[in-house]
Amino acid sequence: MTTPSLNQLARDLVSRRATLGETIPVLSRAEVLAASDAALLSVPGFRRLHAERWDPALPEPGDLTALPEGSLGSCYARYMAHYRLSPDFFPIQSRLGPDATPTQYAVHRLNKCHDVFHVLGSYETSDADEVAVQSFVFGLAPAALALFLAEAAVHPDIVTERYKHLHDIYSSHLQAQDFERGVAAVSLLGERFESLMEQPLHVLRRRLGISERTPSLLGHQGENSCAGFTSLPFFTAARAV
Repeated sequence: MTTPSLNQLARDLVSRRATLGETIPVLSRAEVLAASDAALLSVPGFRRLHAERWDPALPEPGDLTALPEGSLGSCYARYMAHYRLSPDFFPIQSRLGPDATPTQYAVHRLNKCHDVFHVLGSYETSDADEVAVQSFVFGLAPAALALFLAEAAVHPDIVTERYKHLHDIYSSHLQAQDFERGVAAVSLLGERFESLMEQPLHVLRRRLGISERTPSLLGHQGENSCAGFTSLPFFTAARAV
């Protein structure tokens, strides 16, 4: 019997509405991680990022407020201020040494750029949209997300109130629509977002193949149980961002 491909494994998990926690043992096997490494290195731009261990600091949101309205950086700055967020929220350690595999490096990129992905995909910080954005990331790099979840699960801070909705997503079901958005936008894994803050957001979304969210989901309002702050939605039809 042949081993299912990484793509098939991911789609099978989505089709049976597996929880995010259930992806960990399926996608953490050595042969799956090897398939993930190969898949990531085929993404345009990613091989060079991995070879360089590209890792400049993300610009501080406060330093981006003067960028043109509608740019990635301007929207990112307003988003972070709206939700009172700071970079490097998630509690995992980066592995960027010379022995970091492509999948391990992807975990670092997914972690570091998490709020950038929220902005690109029009995802709020609500508990519901955290599941949605993780499903989007699962479409981008399923084994890397599973590795991230496995590492976060054993971090001592995961049980604190600050990370409640991160802890809760392990029992949440993968969302098929957001998974498919991620599959279509896989090229964003090869992007250097730290250098793209002046780019128009709508142009980046189009170039990266990020489809618009369903109108009924855009601006989804709900509780944000992480970090103890809940706000009205940032992405609404009126803001058109």
